[in-house]
Amino acid sequence: MKKTSLGGQSRRSAWLRSRQMGQVLVWFLAFAATLAVIFAGIYGVGQATSEKQKVVNAADAAAYSGGLVQARALNLVAYTNRAVVANEVLIAQVISLQSWNDYFKTATGNYQTIFQTLGAATAAIPGLGAVLTALGRVMGALERGAQGAEKALKGIVPTVIRTWELSFTAWYTGVIRPAFVPPVMALATNDASDSVLRQSVATQGGRHDEPAHLVQSKAIGVMNELEWQRMSHLYKKGQGGRDERKTAADLILNSRDEFSTERRGSDIFLLDLFFGNRTLCIPFVIKLGSEKQGPTKLVNYDRWEAQDTVEFKQKVGPNGWDGCSWGKGTTAVPVGWGRSVADLQGRNSGNRLRTDGGAGNLAYGNTKRNGGWSGIKELYDVPRDQSGQPSKQEMFYMVAVAKDKVQIRSNESMDIANRPMDSNLGSPDLKAGFSKDQISSLSEARIFFERPKRDNLDITGRNLFRADGHKEYASLYNPYWQVRLQEPSMANKALVYGALQMNPALAAFAQ
Repeated sequence: MKKTSLGGQSRRSAWLRSRQMGQVLVWFLAFAATLAVIFAGIYGVGQATSEKQKVVNAADAAAYSGGLVQARALNLVAYTNRAVVANEVLIAQVISLQSWNDYFKTATGNYQTIFQTLGAATAAIPGLGAVLTALGRVMGALERGAQGAEKALKGIVPTVIRTWELSFTAWYTGVIRPAFVPPVMALATNDASDSVLRQSVATQGGRHDEPAHLVQSKAIGVMNELEWQRMSHLYKKGQGGRDERKTAADLILNSRDEFSTERRGSDIFLLDLFFGNRTLCIPFVIKLGSEKQGPTKLVNYDRWEAQDTVEFKQKVGPNGWDGCSWGKGTTAVPVGWGRSVADLQGRNSGNRLRTDGGAGNLAYGNTKRNGGWSGIKELYDVPRDQSGQPSKQEMFYMVAVAKDKVQIRSNESMDIANRPMDSNLGSPDLKAGFSKDQISSLSEARIFFERPKRDNLDITGRNLFRADGHKEYASLYNPYWQVRLQEPSMANKALVYGALQMNPALAAFAQ
């Protein structure tokens, strides 16, 4: 009986199992469409997220590259301006040298006459006459050397001036100034940004992504051009009823050495005895000495004037005595004089610089006139306020980058999401719904001036630290312009979104 009962239960269980086979397949088939939709949705979201990050990275690279072009342009102008300062100082140097050489020539010629005359007068005094005659011969040799230098400088000075003027015109006027025109700079930055976008693609096995492209927006272009225009200013001659070249002139004047500023004599005693400032004073009895003057001045930013004179001076007796200073009762005799000027026309002797003994008048009457120098140059610099401080020390460069939806491997581009339904339940389409049918990103670069500072964290720029440790403000005379990415301001985002005919409110959520 038990065996029969167990056999019946076994057959019944087998029968029930046979009735239940295939039910999981029914459930799977019921959910297959839903699973396909979920998988397609996950794929679409993943593709959109991946492409969005690629577009963001491409936008950052494009903005940084365009900003780098502008920073390098500013640094190039800074190097050029420094070269301009150095060459303008060179002009002051050669003008000073020509003036000094003429003074030295006349002084040694006069000393030769004086010593030879004194040598002949004291020939009967053992030793003294011979020494004075020997000094006369030395002065004669020095005079002949100065005469040779005079001939050489007569050709060197105009050549230096012409060469510099031609170089400045070719480089600054022919290259720098056209490049600084806002539309030209915009073309250069756009080209750099576009080139980076074309290279910012992933490649594998001969396949590659479609590159993103710049959004050609007039609003963005105008913003970038205005930023560039506000960042640099060409300081011109006589602009607005006043000459704007003061900053450049001050830098040039402060960059001169002692020789091209004021030549008062020599550190060598014997030379200074004849060609410098040396005095001997016995109070209320006599004061003897020589007075050397040698200023080089910039006049109205358009002419260098260099003049060198030396005069023998004496004051004897107590009458009109005012201590050991030169005053009433002083007699001055010109010994040496020279003068050289440089301006555009080369026909002006400049301002007459008088001296007590008339050496200034003699120098003025024998001025070496050099033409062709156009004066302090019109240079680019940052805009400055009335106090001379920079009114703008940084700017931004903005780009908008996009990739069209047809370039993205999404459900739509692969034609697996176009299943419209005209039903109240809606449609199962898995369309991404990109704004303006594209993925876009806005990125901004900040171009700023920052000289390395002396702190414990910055060890790479030790050679660039200021000796005084002070903060250095922005200028186009030092090449410390850098670029860095920054978050676009909300105002800029809203403005760009509005210009692209997109809802400006999206700027609050946009990347």
